[in-house]
Amino acid sequence: MVYRDEMLPCEKCGKKFIYTVEEQRAQGMMGLEKESPALCPSCRESGELGPGLHPGLVKWFSESKGFGFLVQADGSEVFFHQSGVVGDLQVVEQENAPIWYEVKETDRGLKAYNVHVRE
Repeated sequence: MVYRDEMLPCEKCGKKFIYTVEEQRAQGMMGLEKESPALCPSCRESGELGPGLHPGLVKWFSESKGFGFLVQADGSEVFFHQSGVVGDLQVVEQENAPIWYEVKETDRGLKAYNVHVRE
C-alpha cells in the first residue's frame, strides 16, 4: 500500500489538518483498511471518539506496574490499567497485540477500559 500525507478538513472545528503517513501505517499494522479520520488531532485528543469499541495495538505493558499504553488507529496513545482488561491479561501484555477497547475521560486524561484481544 502506498502512503502519503493528506490534507483534510476537521468535521468538528473546520480546521485543516494532515492525515500523516504514520497514522496510515498504524492503521495498516492493525489490519484495518485505510480510513481517513473525521476529526483533527486536537478534536480527537478531547476524547470524542464516541461510544463503542475501537481497534488498537498494545504499545507496551509493565507487569510490575500493572499498566501500559495502547496505540489508537490515529497513531495516538492511550493509558490503560490491568483492572481495565477483560479476559486473558497475558495476551494483552504482549507488545503489538491487536485489541479492542473503549475510552473514558478521567481527571488525568483519556483512559482505556474494556480492553480485550481482537480476534
